Amino acid sequence: MTGRLARHEGLRIPVGDETVAATRYEPVDEPGPSPALLNYVPYPQQDSITYGGYDPLNRYLAARGYEVVAADMVGTGGSTGFIDEPFTRREGEEPAAIVDWLADRPWTTGKVGMFGKSYGGITALDAAAQRPDALEAIVPIHTPFEGVRNAYTYGGLFELLTIGMDWLTLMQALDAKPPSDPSGDPASLDAWLERLGQLDDRDPWLFQFLDAGPDGEYWADKAIPVERIDVPVLAVDGWRDPYTEDTLRYVDRIDAPTRVLLGPWRHRMPHRGRESAIDFRRQVADWFDRFLRDEDTGVLDHPPYRVWTEREGGGTRAGVWRGLDAWPTLGDGGADRMAFALTPDGLAVDGADVPDGADVLDGDDGSTATAREFSEAAAFACEPDPTVGLASVDPYGAATAPPLTNDDDARTLAFDTDPLDRPVELTGTGEVELRIESPVPDPTVVVRLVDVDPAGRGRTVAHGAVRGAFRDGLDSRDPLPTDEETDLAVALEPTSHLFEAGHRIRLAVGTALFPEVAAIPGPDGPSLGEPITVRSSPAAPSRLRFPGRRHAAADPAFADAIRMAGPDEERISARAERATGSTEWETSRTHVSDGVRAVKSSEQRVDLPHGAFAAESTHEATVDGGDPASIDARNAHRMTVENDLGTFLVDATSRISPSECRVRTTVAHEGTTLYEGEWTR
Repeated sequence: MTGRLARHEGLRIPVGDETVAATRYEPVDEPGPSPALLNYVPYPQQDSITYGGYDPLNRYLAARGYEVVAADMVGTGGSTGFIDEPFTRREGEEPAAIVDWLADRPWTTGKVGMFGKSYGGITALDAAAQRPDALEAIVPIHTPFEGVRNAYTYGGLFELLTIGMDWLTLMQALDAKPPSDPSGDPASLDAWLERLGQLDDRDPWLFQFLDAGPDGEYWADKAIPVERIDVPVLAVDGWRDPYTEDTLRYVDRIDAPTRVLLGPWRHRMPHRGRESAIDFRRQVADWFDRFLRDEDTGVLDHPPYRVWTEREGGGTRAGVWRGLDAWPTLGDGGADRMAFALTPDGLAVDGADVPDGADVLDGDDGSTATAREFSEAAAFACEPDPTVGLASVDPYGAATAPPLTNDDDARTLAFDTDPLDRPVELTGTGEVELRIESPVPDPTVVVRLVDVDPAGRGRTVAHGAVRGAFRDGLDSRDPLPTDEETDLAVALEPTSHLFEAGHRIRLAVGTALFPEVAAIPGPDGPSLGEPITVRSSPAAPSRLRFPGRRHAAADPAFADAIRMAGPDEERISARAERATGSTEWETSRTHVSDGVRAVKSSEQRVDLPHGAFAAESTHEATVDGGDPASIDARNAHRMTVENDLGTFLVDATSRISPSECRVRTTVAHEGTTLYEGEWTR
């Protein structure tokens, strides 16, 4: 890295009939034009992007000799325009046009890359699918590629905590946020005032998502055709992020050089990960050096998949980085996999589905995991408990250790192995096959795979959730036949985890994962509050299945282990210099009424050369143990902007419940209300 950078704010880029506001990081010590990197997001580049969490990555890449451009999406921040519906294909057309514009600048070489986390990854994928000539490579991080996945799980459940409570309230506030530096970019003030005047002409995104449901026509134009992508892709995600399965799906459809990096991360940059922070910024720069500078950086010498295998129960710094040639799934013929039947005495090994030559944990050395007899059919009553999840949810943004699941496990059907005499590895995408009877046509079924240590403490390894009507996918709504046996498969999240010797494998089956996902009742909504019956027999067992194997050694050495360096902070810190913040996660249970409460609260401050930006939010969800329809989420997000014009306050609040949904936004300047809008359903 050479050194000096220059920051150019107030850059305006023409995109169709609109103009995009942007900041340019210039590597001033470069002797000539440089390749350009674009980050195109709806999060204001005047503060939270160029002085907040993205700034360390932006500056690092600029120091590596790149022209880095952070741009506000059309209809957001200082850009002109308005967004009626998110995730339409214009979100690929716009950055593709910016790529072409950047390629024509005299300060670039004509070669452009794109990178970004979450929404920034969406726009990178979408732009690549447009195939602009100058786009050479992309790095999407923690990224879905189907619009519906920004609201619903693949099993058809509403993403209450991550989307409904957190993200939609943030976007509601950003819709009304004034520019942080109107003096530096006067056009941004006009764009904001025009946008305020249009807010009343559109339903809030919350209402749009709930009205559409998981299979509405609304989502038809909101899936990125990733199979069109023909540039190299470095795809990044984490076991505790909502979009790991999405990442594996889109990579599988791309016919171009790809490499996949899967760590233990939440929705955070890998150079700031809790369990394993890595030299991610260097890896991103190396990726772009290979394809924008044609330098042999060795990035294609890496294994196709680099993954973190958790150890010691997960959620700690214990683990190992490994290189894989392919991502294991249950459809891989001849691959090692494990199968456990649900029995009255817990989980028993089921070898009927395991291919010849694979490790079946068959007990040939006296393993206690196979010592149980399973000779008669069994029926297990699963009573609904809408409070389950309180002890299992690991919200992104909160840098806390994964919670102990024991309270949730006691409130569900729980099936354990005996303590393992040898470690059992899960690496891949597993599933739980259930034979169920339901008195209602659309029950919610949630499964959690838990690692139980020798002290009896459980921690979530992976989970899965599905509405009965969407058991065959979101494009196939098919209500369950009531009061008769039906096969239902629940996919588990992808992961890599070693159940250590002496630990037990637990499968918990229930009907809730509060407040992560919610079954919001409505005309086409799921059925609530009814028990289901899980059946299992020796001839037709309900069972847990996953790609994996039993290790011979109690402390196995992995032949495919690889080295992963820690963050490179010699010159540029991995943390934002001007931003501070924290996130808290609190849960409680009222033992008399058996009601539960979960609260996620956050605060952030960014000290700016032109003023200050601060945000604070509170998201509270409650539900009563005896009434799934009592679920209620109340959210508040306040933003404070201080600049040459004075102090602005933006207050965004919302409520989500079966009985009422309400959204309210106000904007004030120096105590005078500039805007007030309220929507109710």
